[in-house]
Amino acid sequence: MASIQPINFPTWPWLYWREQHADATAVVLDDVAVSWQQLCRDIACAQTVLYRHTARHSSVSNRHGDISVTDNVECIAIVSDNRYCDLVNMLASWQLGWQTLMVNPAFSSELQTTLLEEIGIEHCLSVDDVVTNVGSFAPLKNDDLGNRYVERDGFLEQNKTLDAPFIPEKCLTLTLTSGSTGLPKAVAHTVEHHLSSAAGLFSLMPFSETDCWLLSLPLFHVSGLAIVWRWLLKGAVLKIAETKGDALIPSLDGTTHASLVPTQLQRVVSMGKPQSLRSVLLGGAAIPQPLVDDAERMGIQCWCGYGMTEMASTISAKRADGRFTVGGVLPNREVRLSDAGEVLVKGGTLAAGYMVKGEIHPLTEHWFATKDKARWCNESHELQILGRLDNMFVCGGENVQPEAVERVLGQFEGVLQLIILPVDHERWGQVPVAIVQGRVEHDAFLEWAKQQVPAYQCPQAVLSLPENVGVSGIKLSRNALAQWLASQPLALPV
Repeated sequence: MASIQPINFPTWPWLYWREQHADATAVVLDDVAVSWQQLCRDIACAQTVLYRHTARHSSVSNRHGDISVTDNVECIAIVSDNRYCDLVNMLASWQLGWQTLMVNPAFSSELQTTLLEEIGIEHCLSVDDVVTNVGSFAPLKNDDLGNRYVERDGFLEQNKTLDAPFIPEKCLTLTLTSGSTGLPKAVAHTVEHHLSSAAGLFSLMPFSETDCWLLSLPLFHVSGLAIVWRWLLKGAVLKIAETKGDALIPSLDGTTHASLVPTQLQRVVSMGKPQSLRSVLLGGAAIPQPLVDDAERMGIQCWCGYGMTEMASTISAKRADGRFTVGGVLPNREVRLSDAGEVLVKGGTLAAGYMVKGEIHPLTEHWFATKDKARWCNESHELQILGRLDNMFVCGGENVQPEAVERVLGQFEGVLQLIILPVDHERWGQVPVAIVQGRVEHDAFLEWAKQQVPAYQCPQAVLSLPENVGVSGIKLSRNALAQWLASQPLALPV
């Protein structure tokens, strides 16, 4: 696919947009409008606080505790709950020249410690360590030489030495993979990767500087991080608000764009669309077409696609249309299929590598193997993802690709999410079991399923999706659900 070059920013994007329109709204925090000028002030103040915080906890700091970028804090982990201060601390860390790893606050302290040791990160900012609210620090001041200062406790402290040069080719972000098997890996991306990802999506999905995108997905997931880079590329508006449960609907007020999973879209459809909302990028699970149809009738353009952490989010996309395809390949990405049908990717969004013990290990010299199986649909020139190669199982000598079954059976009325998992069976080796979220009568679902798929693909039992089991970022963890399923009593046909 051809390349589309994003803006060639001469400096950090937020500083660039401050120079273009300082008083324009950059962030909407609930009902508070934050200008690019104010955002940059908060970032500059956070730089000082972050630097002092890491110096206090560093085994290597300069003798006098002076503020200088020469001290070696190369990477910092930030436990993120999608607050304004999390965004500011992330941007401030980048402006310091530090790489960031945004961390899920649900991680246990043991898992967090193990991850940081494996990645090679010494500094971690917890949810309670540093709080930066809008205007919580005094405004920046300038002397006649143009040096920037920040006033704290009645003193002016020079702050200009904290700014690192803007180098788009330098690795800036670390993002954890879903970790469905084993310990999650830390994927390293540059500014160029993220901006190329955003520019490619905008070749298909309209988004302008007057639009507003809701930060509806976590910053510790590549899809949430992608929202930030789309906002920065266009100099548009980012809204930060509580989005959990019933809070989602008021959080969408004033936004034009949102990234949602199907359960969130269902809430929007059932509770009523905010007038401003125009476009929704869907991900995280198979998307029921009846739900999409309802949303489109309400005036919401629904987009779906295929993406992964290593490719800085979306690889292909399209308007959701009921076909089991994920659209054409976006600019700045390349896709081909191996002889076995495995998706191979490369391009301007492919990560530099995985961070291990403080060093980046390159992914590949050529094409990156995704472990996803797919085929090209000749009539539409679109990609159809058949499923993960490592999800396939054998029932009675026949290969079962769970995702293919989910796409078909997920059309049953009332199904919001559907996961097919294998369980051991004395006669057939393994048989499918369905885990369903939604208002579904199980016996009616099983009878209907027998008419939709071959016997070896038909679920032999149905269970309701348990609460708080298998949630990993924005999508369900098959590994966690499989562990839960193994503990459930099942009466399977012989």
